[in-house]
Amino acid sequence: MKILKKFRKILCTILFTLVVLLSLSVPISAEFFQANLVDFVKSERIITIPIFAPAEKIEITAGNDTVLAAAGSGELSLEPGKKYIISQNKIELSTEEQTAVENQTSTEFPTVPVVLNPGWGIQIMASSTEEKAAAYKKEAAAEIEAELRIIEEDQLFKVIAGLYPERAQAEKLQKEIEAEGYKGWPREIEIKGKEQQTAPDKVETESKEQAESETESSENNSSDSKGLILYNQDGKKLREAYVFEIKGEFKANSKEMRGSYQFGPLANSVLFSYKTDIEELTAHLLQNYFSPAAPMDALKAQAVVYRTTILYQLETQGAKLEKLGYIDFSSLSPLFKEAAAAAADEVLIKDNEFFYNHDFSLRKINKPKTGTVALAQAEYSYQEIINYYYERSNIANLNDLIDSEEKFSARITQGLHLKEIRQMSWSGPRVITIIDYDLNNESLKLKPVLAQSTVPGREDLADLIKEHQALAGVNGGYFHYSGRPLGLLYINGELVSEPLYNRSSILIDQENNISFAQVDWQGELLVNNLDFKVKLDGVNKEVKAEEIILFNYFYGPRMPALDNQHYDIVVRDDKILGVESEAGVQTAIPPDGFVIRFPTQRTDIRNRIFELKNKEITLNYNFTPDLSEKNIIHAVGGGPRLLEAGELKITGQEEGFQNDILNGRAPRTAVALTGDNHLLLLTIDGRQNNFSVGMTLAEVAQTLKDLGAVDAVNLDGGGSARMVIRGFTMNNPSEKRLISNGVIVDERDN
Repeated sequence: MKILKKFRKILCTILFTLVVLLSLSVPISAEFFQANLVDFVKSERIITIPIFAPAEKIEITAGNDTVLAAAGSGELSLEPGKKYIISQNKIELSTEEQTAVENQTSTEFPTVPVVLNPGWGIQIMASSTEEKAAAYKKEAAAEIEAELRIIEEDQLFKVIAGLYPERAQAEKLQKEIEAEGYKGWPREIEIKGKEQQTAPDKVETESKEQAESETESSENNSSDSKGLILYNQDGKKLREAYVFEIKGEFKANSKEMRGSYQFGPLANSVLFSYKTDIEELTAHLLQNYFSPAAPMDALKAQAVVYRTTILYQLETQGAKLEKLGYIDFSSLSPLFKEAAAAAADEVLIKDNEFFYNHDFSLRKINKPKTGTVALAQAEYSYQEIINYYYERSNIANLNDLIDSEEKFSARITQGLHLKEIRQMSWSGPRVITIIDYDLNNESLKLKPVLAQSTVPGREDLADLIKEHQALAGVNGGYFHYSGRPLGLLYINGELVSEPLYNRSSILIDQENNISFAQVDWQGELLVNNLDFKVKLDGVNKEVKAEEIILFNYFYGPRMPALDNQHYDIVVRDDKILGVESEAGVQTAIPPDGFVIRFPTQRTDIRNRIFELKNKEITLNYNFTPDLSEKNIIHAVGGGPRLLEAGELKITGQEEGFQNDILNGRAPRTAVALTGDNHLLLLTIDGRQNNFSVGMTLAEVAQTLKDLGAVDAVNLDGGGSARMVIRGFTMNNPSEKRLISNGVIVDERDN
C-alpha cells in the first residue's frame, strides 16, 4: 500500500506539472495599460521632455549660480560667464586652441573606442535614474558572481549581468541569478565603450583642482557606455558621466534657461531635457493655459482632461514626450500644483479603456474648452464641467484601474486548486498566486507546522512541506531572526508561542472548521489545595529581567544555560519535582512536563520549594476567545485583519504593527475565507519592479474581496512570502529566506 501511495503521489506531481504547463490564459478584463504605457509604469513613471532637438554637442554659458552634478561625484560650480561644452565625442578645436591645449601639462591621455561584439546577457533591473541603477548594481554585485554593467537605452539605465556569445549561456546564468533571489530575463545586447590608453610615465598635475577633476573623470569613466563628457571652452575634459544634471540660471545653445535640467546620451547625440512626472506636468500645462484668477473647479476639470491626454502621449510616444518644449519649466505656481493635487490621479475612462480611445479630441494637448471657466463661475463642479463636455466618459482614479489576466489554473487534487493571476496597475505589475481549498472536502486538513519542530528553528518551506508529506503550503506567522515565532503558535492543543499584542490569528478546530479572531492570553500556574498562584510572562522565549517564562518540549530537550540571576522549577506529570539553581546547568525539559525559569528576586517562590515538592500543579492558558470552548486544536498568529463580514477592515494600528508592515507595497501572504466555504491561501510577489511590485495591505484586502472573500488575515510577508506545491515553489520570492513556521494543506489520516 505504501508503494502504491508513493507511486500515486509521483504520478500526481507529474500530472500537476503538465496541467500547469498546458493551462491556457484567460483574456484580460480591461485594457488600460498597453505597450509604452507599461514600460513607463515599470520605469518609475518619469517623463522626459526634450527642450530642443538632440545635438552632437551642447554649449553652456554659465550664470552666477550654475551647478553641474553627476552620479558618483560632487557638484561642480561653473564659472559665471564661461562657456562649457557637453558632448559624447572628442570636440574639435581651432588650430590655435589645439596648440594651446597640447602645450598644457596634463595627465589626460586619448581614448580609443572599443566596440564589443553583440551578445547575450541577463537584464535584472531598469531605472530612469543612473543613481538608482548604480546602487542596485552595487548591491547585486555582492551576490551575483557574473560581471555587471549598466547600459543606457530609451532613456533608461539598465543593469545587465554577463555577456555571452550564445543565449544558452545566458540562460544558465539566469538560473544562477534566480537562485540568489534576483528576477531577470535573457536579452541581446551590444556594449560600446572607451578604453583609456596607458601613459608611459605619470605626469604631475599643475594644480589640485586639475588633479581632482581628472580623478573624478577616471572614476566616472566606464567601459559600459560611451556616456557624456564635459569640456571647458579650451577643450579640456573636466568630467565624464552617463548623465549630467544642471541647475541654476544659464544658457543652453543660446537659449535662456532657469531651473533643473538633464543632459543624457541619445544615439551619438546629446539630449537636453526636463525630467518630471505626470502630476507636475499636469500642473505646468494648467499654468501654461490658465490665468491664476481662474476658478479652482475649472482648473480641476482641465487637470483631469490633461492627465488623460498625457497618458495617450505616453502610450504612443513612450516616456520621452516631444513638442512640449514651449512650456516654461523654470517655475511652477503653488496654485496650479494645488489644483492638480485636488484632482490627483483622476482620469477619464469608458468601457474599460481610457476615454481617448473614444474621443479623439483627447489625443492632443489642446487649449481648454472655451466655456470651462464660465461654467465654473456659474458654480458647476469640476465633475459637472467634465460631464457637460465629455458626457460619455466616467471619472476614475488611476490607482483603481487594473488589467487582470488569469495565466493558468490547475487542479492539485480533489478540492484543491491553484491559479496565477497577473495584473498591471498604475503602481506596476503584480503577480498573485492562489491556492483555493474547498473546505467542504473532508479528505483534506489545514494545520500549522514548526520549523525543525523546535523553538528557535528556521527551515526552508519546501523542506517543511516534504517532511510533513503535505500537498501544499505557505509561510506562516512572524518570527524573530533566531527563528522563534513572534505571536501565537498553537499545535495539537499545545502552546508553542504566546499571542502578541492581541493580534489576529487563524483558528482551526477538531472538525477542520476555520475562523479568524484577535487572540489574547494570560498564563498562570496554580498549586492545588494551596493559596499559590504564579503569572507567566511568556512561553519558549528569551528570559528578560523579572520575567517568568515557561519552557516545554517544543523548545527541545534542554533549557538555555542558567546564569546567576535565575533558577528553574521542573514540573513532570503535573507535579513539581524540584529546583535547579547551579549556574551553567542546562536543565532537562521533561517530555511530559515543563520547566519554569524564575528570576532570583522571586525568593517568595523559591523559599516554598520544599513545601511545594510533589504537589499537583495546574497550568492554565486563559485565552480570549476561549480556545478550549471552541475545540481549537491549532492556531497561528499573523495580522493585521484585512476583511471582516465582507468589508475592508485593516486593524494594523490596533494590533501594534510597525510602519514596515503597514505602509508601502511589499510581497505579501494572506489567508481568506469565502462566502461559499473555500479557504484562499494567497501570495503576492514584490520588490521586483519589472515583474511584480507587491501590494499595500488595502490592495491585498480589495483583491481578496474581488475574489469572493468575506474574512481575511494577513500573514508574514516580505522575503518570507512563499508558496510551495508538491515540492515546487509556485511564486517568485524576492529573496531566499528560511522561516520559523508555515501553514500546510495535507490529506487527512485514514
